[in-house]
Amino acid sequence: MLGIILAVEATEQSNPILPTVPELFWGALSFAALYLLVTFVLLPPVKKTMNDRADRIRADLDAADAARASAGSAAGEVHDQLADVRAEAGSVVDAARAEAEAERAQIIGAAEAEVATLRADADAEIQAARTEALAGVRPQVAELAANAAGRVIGRDLDVTTTQSVVDRFLDSPN
Repeated sequence: MLGIILAVEATEQSNPILPTVPELFWGALSFAALYLLVTFVLLPPVKKTMNDRADRIRADLDAADAARASAGSAAGEVHDQLADVRAEAGSVVDAARAEAEAERAQIIGAAEAEVATLRADADAEIQAARTEALAGVRPQVAELAANAAGRVIGRDLDVTTTQSVVDRFLDSPN
């Protein structure tokens, strides 16, 4: 190639675009020096910095994955603990509900027994009051019935005779 350039230079002395041989030499020497400078002096620190950065990014990604996995396992543990707590709370609520139901049944049973006792006592008192009232009213009713019947039929009736009729009437369920 150098031969072609020298041949072109010899034939065309006046072309200002084509470099001369000394310019080609110094240009090639400068290019080689710059290439060696960049390749062996300037590029290694840049490559080292890029590799360090890539390693740091890779380490950060690995740490993020580890943290994500740890968070996932921690979330799983929390979920499991929460499920255990919910199950325990459910059993406590069920036990409390059963206990409350048993206590409620006991209270209702005691109240019903007390109501039955009070009702029986009240029925006995009512029956006693009724019997006492009827016992106190029977002679008066018999006397009134005898006087009313005597006026209807126009003669005096004996109260002792009408007492048996009044007693049968008062003792009948209707």
